[in-house]
Amino acid sequence: MISINLFCPKGKIRSDFSKMELILSSSSSAFNAKVAQNMGKRVIKVLQENGIDCLPNQRFSLDVDMFPQGGSEAFFPNAALFEEPKLNSGKRLIEDHGASFFRFFLDGAQRSYRVIEASISGHYLPFCAGQVGVAVLERNNNGRFTTVEKLTTVQNVLAIPNLVPEDSASDLSEQINAELCEKHHFKIIRYDYSSKEDKDPGDLGRAMIIDTMQRLELQTIRAMIQRNMISDRAMLAKDGGLQYRHDKIKDLQLSKDDIVQLRNVIGLAKTFEPSLTLGKGRNRQSLGNITKGLQWRERTTVIRPPDNKDTTYGWWYLRLRPTDWMYSPLQGIIKIEVFAMGEEKEDGISQSRADTISSYVLAERNVTPYKTDARWATHIYPIFLTETYLRSSFLSHTRFKSLIF
Repeated sequence: MISINLFCPKGKIRSDFSKMELILSSSSSAFNAKVAQNMGKRVIKVLQENGIDCLPNQRFSLDVDMFPQGGSEAFFPNAALFEEPKLNSGKRLIEDHGASFFRFFLDGAQRSYRVIEASISGHYLPFCAGQVGVAVLERNNNGRFTTVEKLTTVQNVLAIPNLVPEDSASDLSEQINAELCEKHHFKIIRYDYSSKEDKDPGDLGRAMIIDTMQRLELQTIRAMIQRNMISDRAMLAKDGGLQYRHDKIKDLQLSKDDIVQLRNVIGLAKTFEPSLTLGKGRNRQSLGNITKGLQWRERTTVIRPPDNKDTTYGWWYLRLRPTDWMYSPLQGIIKIEVFAMGEEKEDGISQSRADTISSYVLAERNVTPYKTDARWATHIYPIFLTETYLRSSFLSHTRFKSLIF
């Protein structure tokens, strides 16, 4: 079990974190060594033996992040407001109480690769492979962090086009996994290569891998709620947003008593799309325009989804750090997302709730992963630790590729 004390002198923090990195590195090396010992037939060999004409493809990243800036004087279109009472000024200063009721921190991560090109039924399509995982850290009453090992999951995933019948995909899964130890089994998922003609099939395969990761996140949240781990004074901060499709939330099959606890699950997104437009006609405004003028400790009003349909969540933006040392007007702004509960779905998120959650996030701004992570300005340290722990559980690029070909 890994632990680190956040509320201690600066030198002690660096010392403890270095020890944690050493433990993680040693664990990862031993983990990868076992992979080599248990490695059997490669995935591509199994596919070829089943009559699939395929060749290895040089790995390349499928991730793209773009953050444009610019604009003129900004205001919030009325159609975007989702707060009760309405915050007509568009922003609000948050008091820094220095206290936080975040107890658990969850991160989901994925790595995806376009690993194989296959000729199937007259189509030339990619097979995408990846690793997905979820990890949870708990901060105890004494301020120390421990991993919740029972809630840490890492899976290998292979996304194949749906030209491969479901029965055949099941057979492939059995044959591939017969050559691997249980820890490194692949879950085979099928993507609809023809669902969006304007999309590259590789992007569709990666989307299915991300979908698998999101479902793992939600299954972990459900397990925490059902174990009564989450409450008003033991809240969960999740890395990333909460904008899951409605059917994914429905698939959780939470009871009425359990679903109430979703109000204590908070999404913290380090990046957002400044070019996203709110409002219509002359009232249209880009988020970059609206957020660049925020001062330290100021938040925007709560915003509803642009399409105003099935509103189950709201979000706002908070200036987490002073602007003095920021290289961009948008650096240091964090996006906070919450589920709308009960009357909030119609009336909007209550102002007191948005203020309270914002004050908790402000309380988490120090210690920072400065110089350790380029995203430090919108990072909170407990999430950074969770990310570090989870990614250390992934196979290295080289080891993972060696399972494929």
